Amino acid sequence: MTYDQLFSTFRLGNHSLDSRFVVAPMTRISGEKDGRASEVMKHYYERYAKGGFSIVISEGIYPDESYSQGYLGQPGLANDAQVQSWKPVVEAVRNHGAKFIAQLMHAGGQSQGNTFTDETIAPSDIAPKGEQLGFYGGSGPFQTPKAMTKDDITDVKDAFVQSALRAKEAGFDGVELHGANGYLLDQFLTDYLNKREDEYGGSVEKRLRLLLEVIEKVRSAVGEDIVVGILSDQSSRLCS
Repeated sequence: MTYDQLFSTFRLGNHSLDSRFVVAPMTRISGEKDGRASEVMKHYYERYAKGGFSIVISEGIYPDESYSQGYLGQPGLANDAQVQSWKPVVEAVRNHGAKFIAQLMHAGGQSQGNTFTDETIAPSDIAPKGEQLGFYGGSGPFQTPKAMTKDDITDVKDAFVQSALRAKEAGFDGVELHGANGYLLDQFLTDYLNKREDEYGGSVEKRLRLLLEVIEKVRSAVGEDIVVGILSDQSSRLCS
């Protein structure tokens, strides 16, 4: 068995990559209390770039200062201070030749730690199955979320767009939209969590609407020079 393909070059959008080794996104909760990226995070991501990975995908980053944060200690891209904190992290990764992708994540009804609110939102007022994760600071069943209004949906779309623009400002080479693992975009796709009777619920096509709108708006906002991808079905799909 040979592994020549793993070490072959390829192109991703406008980027040329030296290998096909990619660091997958992993929740870490090692950010500062106010959502700024920490020195610990800088060393963590830099070591992968130094070790020869061609792409590093960040942990899930919350995009707004309302309902999106999922865990205490999670970093954000929701304000300028957070943007500035990411810049040395991005620089450290890119200095070793790796590309850095920011994963943007809205926890929705699966949030179990949010410094901005005690409430959660979701497509419908149905609590996620299972219990909160103790190793991320949660305990017991998830609370019943508030069913999102049309204004809430508009706010979510804008949050993804604005955080993608902040990622671009921080120097990231692309963004990945988290559409899996039970978080908000996945909640809209999941029939037992999405009981809406408007254009965002019902058929598969309608349940896909929010995700497709977010992709379109983010791509339009950031332009063609950075990568836009989506995490779906627990596997990263990076698109140009």
